[in-house]
Amino acid sequence: MHLSKLLLSGDKFRNPYEIHRALWAAFPESPDKNRDFLFRIDQQSPRNLQVLLQSAREPSEQSEQLKILASKSFEPVLLVGTQLRFMLLANPVKTIRDDQGRENNRGEIKKCRVPLIKEDDLLKWLGRKFDGIASITSPEVEKQSPVLFRKGKRPGKIQPCLYKGVLQVNDSALLRELLESGVGPGKAFGCGLLSLARA
Repeated sequence: MHLSKLLLSGDKFRNPYEIHRALWAAFPESPDKNRDFLFRIDQQSPRNLQVLLQSAREPSEQSEQLKILASKSFEPVLLVGTQLRFMLLANPVKTIRDDQGRENNRGEIKKCRVPLIKEDDLLKWLGRKFDGIASITSPEVEKQSPVLFRKGKRPGKIQPCLYKGVLQVNDSALLRELLESGVGPGKAFGCGLLSLARA
C-alpha cells in the first residue's frame, strides 16, 4: 500500500464527484480496474484541498490541478494485542424500508439509507464495524459538516462523523482487510479511511 498527501487546486473541487474523478486520474495505467484507493480531505480552503490518499498503487500527477506533496510505501504491522490510536471519517447509516411501500423493479419494498443521529447509535455503529476485529476504548465521535452532492437531477447529502480513540488488535488479518477496504459507505465522498498510529 501507499500513503500520499495530495494538493487539489481549482474551483471545480467544490463538487465531491470532481474530487473522486481527479483521484481516479492519478492511476491512468488501468482505468477499468476497481477502485483500490481511499481518501480523506485533511485541509480545505476556497481554492485548495489537501487530501490524504491510501492506495494499492503509487499515484502519479496527471494534471496541473493535482500535485503530489509526499508519497511513501505503507505496510503496517498489526500484531494481536497491540494498542493503536485510530482516526476514521465515516458515514454511519442504517437501512430502512420505504415508509410509503414503494417497490423496486424486482417487486420488493425499496430500502434506503438514513444517517444515524444519536451519539449512542453512532458509537454502537462503530462497535459493530470492529466486532471481532479490534476492541475499541475511549472512543470519541464528532459530527462534521454535511456533504452535499447531486446524483443526476436528484440532490443528495451524507452526514460524516469523525471517530477517534484507541483500539486493541484482536484479529490481524481482518483488521488488515478493513484497513484496505475501508469502513462503511460513502467512500466516493472521502469516508472510510482508517488511520492508525502507535498509542
